Amino acid sequence: MHVALLGSEQDPQIQHLAKALHQNNTPFYFANTQHFGSRWTISYDPDFDDGLIHFNSPSLCDQPRVTFSNTKSAYWHEYLPGLPLKAPSENARNDSDTYSQAQNDKSDGRESNRLENAGWIEQERASTLLCWFTFSDIKWVNTIDAVRSHQCKPLQSSVAGKLGAHIPYTFVGNAPEVASQFCSNMREVVYKPVRGGRTAQFVTKPPNIRSLLDTLFSERPVTFQKYIAGVNVRSYVLGKDVLSVQIDSSELDYRNDDNATVSMTNVPREVQQLAIRICQALGMHWCAIDWRKSAKGKYFFLEANPSPYFLKVENDTGLDITAKLVALLVKT
Repeated sequence: MHVALLGSEQDPQIQHLAKALHQNNTPFYFANTQHFGSRWTISYDPDFDDGLIHFNSPSLCDQPRVTFSNTKSAYWHEYLPGLPLKAPSENARNDSDTYSQAQNDKSDGRESNRLENAGWIEQERASTLLCWFTFSDIKWVNTIDAVRSHQCKPLQSSVAGKLGAHIPYTFVGNAPEVASQFCSNMREVVYKPVRGGRTAQFVTKPPNIRSLLDTLFSERPVTFQKYIAGVNVRSYVLGKDVLSVQIDSSELDYRNDDNATVSMTNVPREVQQLAIRICQALGMHWCAIDWRKSAKGKYFFLEANPSPYFLKVENDTGLDITAKLVALLVKT
């Protein structure tokens, strides 16, 4: 049975995992969703509740096709949307005398229709892929629901808090009167996107902060959190195993720091057990949990990433994350 690698076959982490599976004599295939419909396709039969993945290139798989039911597990690294539709060229639009000036004036409408059609096509692609993503006999590492939970970090915090995790005081929303009061009650406040995708930054608190918040919230909701002084700790949870590192950085968000350093660290057993419970409660087989360790040694939960990068951490520290991840994918 095969292991599916969801992500670009050119991605270093995907290549690294493919090499590890090959050394383990485990067959695998690449599934780059950006090329779904061109380099690989799906046929699904609801009557038999099974499907086929068809490959148009031998570099993607050692077989021309693999059934859903013969896919033992799937590693979710990255979902890439389809390539955008190309707009018709000017020559194609003007190569006939039947196009009048009035038709040329409709170019804005054509562009709008093209974008609308592109959105509809992407929805059709995503809905078809769901037949595969939700196939229950495949061990998804991790499932699409787990990935979606990461797109609502406040929900993750709620789950972790109910399990006993310490959560920084947090505001989520776009109500300026509540946000203004929240900021005034905290000495230092950090801004984060609700969904993620951008790095954290400190919130400046000028005298006219209420008017600034009015302007900001007319555009989008935000997450504000009390700043926790301390160090960054990341725990990689792989089934029942927890491997932790400390990330030292002079920046608020170490992702902005090219000089950040990573070293192995030990976390208390109760934090390890909490990390495992959080991972399981979020429906994950593995994840990377980011903590903020205060000066008093208290661990504050920040987020649980269901498809974390690990290759650089592994290279810098010698932690064998790959072997444990392969074991999760290979063992039933």
